[in-house]
Amino acid sequence: MKEVIEFKKQREVGAIITDMFKFIRLEGKTLGLLILKISGPAMLVVVVSYVYYMQSTLGDFERIFSGSNLVTNAILSVIILVCAYIAFYALLHGTVFGYIKNYIENEGNVDEEEVTRLARSSFWSYVGLNIIVGIIVGIGTVLCILPGIYLGVCLSLSYPIFMLERRDLGSAINNCFKLIKDEWWITFATLIVIYVLYYVIALIFQIPQLIYYFSKMFTMMEEVSRNPFEIIDWVSITLDIIAMIAQYFLFAIILIGTAFIYFHLNEKKNFTGTIETIDRLGEREL
Repeated sequence: MKEVIEFKKQREVGAIITDMFKFIRLEGKTLGLLILKISGPAMLVVVVSYVYYMQSTLGDFERIFSGSNLVTNAILSVIILVCAYIAFYALLHGTVFGYIKNYIENEGNVDEEEVTRLARSSFWSYVGLNIIVGIIVGIGTVLCILPGIYLGVCLSLSYPIFMLERRDLGSAINNCFKLIKDEWWITFATLIVIYVLYYVIALIFQIPQLIYYFSKMFTMMEEVSRNPFEIIDWVSITLDIIAMIAQYFLFAIILIGTAFIYFHLNEKKNFTGTIETIDRLGEREL
């Protein structure tokens, strides 16, 4: 019999981390393939635009100031890159939270077509939510760093709330402040742990890139000292792309962890899972 993770219950920080990785171990392959299927095209655009940017600017850095049209090309590649990033993250959010929603509703038996539909139907909403959250956190950070951190932690819950509660954007943002009330510090601490684990895992994929850079610096010290951009070649770009792709796809770890935090807070405040369990028991007795 398939083991099913119970999302709707209260958890301490350690239990959240443990169950997060347990869910990844049990569902990681299926979820990973869905992420690749749904978000992969956007990531491909990210890679292509990134390679074009690296080749047209850093690879020919000196020509940028020589009156050529490289400035226009660089700006265009950056615009395409940013748009592709936004699209990828919107699809990633929709896929992960849509998967969790379907996983809960079907008691572990995920309907991949339904997850795909949820991810695509929520695309523009997550694009808007990413932009709104980015603006709010950005303003808070500019005014003073601490408000930016506070708002960032609060608004991180708006992403699972939007999908799992099927709210509109304004309601999702408003509800995340209600949910995190009196629980900000423990939420902040849990997110810090999750982010540290994410960066440690992502760092593994950057090791070949770092080794290559350092080895090339030592073997081409004179050339690199004259022109630092000599260190950039197709090998370094390829290793950079591998690390970048791993980093962006591994961001799903943070989203899964955020979902567990949301259910913990929701259960603590609203007892949703407890009420549903009682209702199921009553139905069985009848």
